[in-house]
Amino acid sequence: MGILSQTATTSPLISYIRKFTPDTRYSFRPERTANVRMKFLFSLVVLVGLLEYSFQQGTCDPKTCVLPNCRCLNDPNIPGKLSATDTPQMILLSFENAVIDEYVDYYTSFFEIVNPNGCPARGTFFVQDSGTTYNLVEDLYRLGHEIGVFSLDGETPSDWNFMIKTMLDKLSAAGIDRKSVKGLRAPSLLVGGNDQFNGIGLNGLQYDSSCASVELSHQNTLVWPFTYDYVPGPTCDIGKGPTNVFPGKWEFMISDLEWNGFPCATPSACVNVTSKQDAFDVLFNAFREHYLGRRTPFTIVINPQWAKTSFSREGTIEFLQYIRAAFTDTYIVTMSQALAWIQQPTPLANLTNFAPWKCQTEESLHFETV
Repeated sequence: MGILSQTATTSPLISYIRKFTPDTRYSFRPERTANVRMKFLFSLVVLVGLLEYSFQQGTCDPKTCVLPNCRCLNDPNIPGKLSATDTPQMILLSFENAVIDEYVDYYTSFFEIVNPNGCPARGTFFVQDSGTTYNLVEDLYRLGHEIGVFSLDGETPSDWNFMIKTMLDKLSAAGIDRKSVKGLRAPSLLVGGNDQFNGIGLNGLQYDSSCASVELSHQNTLVWPFTYDYVPGPTCDIGKGPTNVFPGKWEFMISDLEWNGFPCATPSACVNVTSKQDAFDVLFNAFREHYLGRRTPFTIVINPQWAKTSFSREGTIEFLQYIRAAFTDTYIVTMSQALAWIQQPTPLANLTNFAPWKCQTEESLHFETV
């Protein structure tokens, strides 16, 4: 099966058709004809269900899976069918684990940058309950950063629904608008399949950002975020994606980085990054794959180890400063802001008036995605 295409499975349909279509070898006695007709009518009911199942399991058609709530994994177009030169290059800085005093200053040092529209750069924090100081989470939220769900204790939950619900309750109690919490990242990027996405759906979240992929990490294979209206999705490096459809639930892929010829899902996982220049290079090399391709959002996963190590932190800051100075079409935004743009593709020339990317005030921290 190709990376960017999925083939419909029609064998169940064929088997049902063959099983229940009237056979000319039967003698047409009235009672036998009636039985055959009943079986055939029943087959039509089953067939309708199988057609729906087969359609969802098969190739996603960009002509019928359309924005704002559906997008195909195999859609070759930039959202809105914009050209690359009309499309902002989005950098999605994301953080995970506990939010504690030791790390907050490191984290905020990445955001002393202004986007082309004059608004400050912002990122997404996937929060773990254990060890977190929740008033610091509220501070990040009030500054305009996005808050998402990570875990209770840094481990893969046995009950995704319980974990997500508990985290939403805790974040709400800390002053985070529950409607603004839209995304999830799995611990260790270990994707939890149907159970994880059931939890996402039951708790009203909109997206996952856990599926890292070495296969979808180069200029000609990078993909825009897509929905699980159709399965199967891509192969994740760790864990497994859903096998059931979850209409309208988005996946923000994490494309593997590459360093010294080896893939690494996160910067801290890249072996032998030992200097500020190394840290800059590993990020810029990946950025270039996105920028020279279809301007797919570049998700960067920053964990405490990377943030607190001086040379990797300084190399990351230099990278962010450089791309903002050298590339006037590059924005550092939250995942929810990126999703809002995908659902309402807006050319670069009109971004100044694009409401979800305007400078956030305390009153406008929560904006609606579709």
